[in-house]
Amino acid sequence: MENDSLIKFNDVSYRYESDTDTPLPLAIKNIDLDIRKGEFVAVLGHNGSGKSTLAKLANAILAPESGKIFVNGMDTSDESLEYEIRQTVGVVFQNPDNQIVATIVEEDVAFGPENLGIEPKEIRRRVDDALKSVGMYEYRFHEPHKLSGGQKQRVAIAGIMAMQTECIILDEPTAMLDPKGREEVMKAMQRLNKELGVTIVLITHYMDEAVKADRVIVMDSGRIVLDGTPRQVFAEEETIEKAGLELPDCAKLAHALKRSGVNMPSDILTPDEFVEAFQRCVSGGGVL
Repeated sequence: MENDSLIKFNDVSYRYESDTDTPLPLAIKNIDLDIRKGEFVAVLGHNGSGKSTLAKLANAILAPESGKIFVNGMDTSDESLEYEIRQTVGVVFQNPDNQIVATIVEEDVAFGPENLGIEPKEIRRRVDDALKSVGMYEYRFHEPHKLSGGQKQRVAIAGIMAMQTECIILDEPTAMLDPKGREEVMKAMQRLNKELGVTIVLITHYMDEAVKADRVIVMDSGRIVLDGTPRQVFAEEETIEKAGLELPDCAKLAHALKRSGVNMPSDILTPDEFVEAFQRCVSGGGVL
């Protein structure tokens, strides 16, 4: 196994149990995937594409029906390694109510580090830093169950951040947040990744969030259909649309202009890139 490999899927398939005699179709089909240490990976796909199943398999919540998954070389199907695997890979789910365990926000965030046996002074520092990172420090003495959905989600993210796991998988973490909350969480994830080297796997429906990743994986019907840099992936308009997804707004507009005869690049991702390319077209006579 490569030294920089953190999570490795080898020909992995998985199906959920059926309530009837008829087996359900495979939720994950023959997946080969290698997530390396320090990467920021965005996983895209419509509902039912297998994104959340992928997250649960990587954290040993589920065990593969066939194939093998290794986390830092540990086999996730070995039940004796579950605790160590979950110390390495933390997961934040879409519904934060499922992850709240304490009656006070700061106690909830401290729960994970306490279970790891971290000394109290270090726990205090981690809790404060994590809550500040997600904009929830002023709510540290509040009751989690009285917070809004978006606030609860940020507390759940802070709880994983405080554990300082080597990898954090976030399953639609910003789905219940307003634009400001989404931006705060994204900045926190980018800081953890770039400054602390934490591996981030972000499952999202938001194309503008995926653009900020190092690598984008697109799933459809339990398979990986695209895997590359955001620029490489979002240049594949036809495959993106077949997977039931849309391009980021700037890329969508650039593709539409290109089809209309404007000499626009096909790999535009951000508003700044769009403006710059369009200005070049205008000044260079590339606009009909």
